[in-house]
Amino acid sequence: MKNYNSPNIYIVAGEPSGDILGDQLIKSLESKFNSPIFNGVGGERMQSNNFTSLFDMSDISIFGIFPVLRKLFFLISKINDVVKDIAQKKPDIIVLIDSPDFNHRVAKKVKKYLPDVPIVCYVAPTVWAWRQGRAKKMSEYFDYLLSIIPFEVNFFKKYGLKTSYVGHPFIETVKNINDITFSEKYDLEKGKTIIFLPGSRKIEIERHSPIMVQVIKYLKDQDLNLNILIATGQKQLDQIRDYFKDIQIITDDHEKYSLFKKADFACASSGTVTLELGLTETPTIVIYKMDKLTWFFISKMVKVKFVSLVNLILGRESSKELLQDNFNKENLINELSKLLSDEKGQKKQINDLKEFNAIMNQNIDNPSENASKIIKRLLEN
Repeated sequence: MKNYNSPNIYIVAGEPSGDILGDQLIKSLESKFNSPIFNGVGGERMQSNNFTSLFDMSDISIFGIFPVLRKLFFLISKINDVVKDIAQKKPDIIVLIDSPDFNHRVAKKVKKYLPDVPIVCYVAPTVWAWRQGRAKKMSEYFDYLLSIIPFEVNFFKKYGLKTSYVGHPFIETVKNINDITFSEKYDLEKGKTIIFLPGSRKIEIERHSPIMVQVIKYLKDQDLNLNILIATGQKQLDQIRDYFKDIQIITDDHEKYSLFKKADFACASSGTVTLELGLTETPTIVIYKMDKLTWFFISKMVKVKFVSLVNLILGRESSKELLQDNFNKENLINELSKLLSDEKGQKKQINDLKEFNAIMNQNIDNPSENASKIIKRLLEN
């Protein structure tokens, strides 16, 4: 390896979750080398380290088919800028975090210019759910995959891609949640606590919030002595407030995770948050609604039975899923009523979540440390 004490490491992240992973990874790698050099693309978290970003990550944080199509030529130019920058800097290793639509195109192009430089994929795309043919293609331009989902190891190895499960980054967060004053601060010491999480994207909030508002009104009218809260991000706060006018809203990440640990139940939009709730052992009803045309095509292409990662990893429906037309006021009230009244059902789901945690943890204390050890080994070899 060139410059073992000062490796040139190129990292690209394209969305907030990737920025967090990148930040944790940089800190861990800095402890393993004397003077590592970090370049690439990242957000505020990554740039708070000794990391030089080619441009701000927000330039490529674009979600959805139509928004991407509208900025297609802009994104292609950004991909080319990153590839050119990598070719000029000639890093010792490249780590591409999530954002497959952007990063996999970067990997494919870079492999032609720098075939001997190892390229690591950190966080796999959900090719096991749909478009499974992409897994074989990934093995052509990625040298290693750092997975955050246990069952992905066997799936990708079938396609010739070296893969290791390093642990989900939220495992570290859960172990550090210790806010003993949280319940007192928000007056949650009496009654059951329910969290509603309508989603992080504008369209998710628009589709999910009206039904949640109706259900919250119903629960309040029943006088069940419930603590009802909303958890969201700071960027979504104004939109959330338009819907949930009289509900306590928590936006601070530390407090949000304290709430996850404290809550008795949750109703959450499908996504990473349902896995986070699983790791805090919070019984959850998973909901999701998209436009009918997208749902028609997705439902034809998807190869898995569930949308919730908790259910996928357990191989059964532990968390109830209410999707598309099944997500309505009557069904959500019915499922929440079951959770509230059925102590046997509550215990079963909590036991399921303990099993889920055992699968996810696998004696893993620090996922970013595991990831950095593998990257160090690749550099040494």
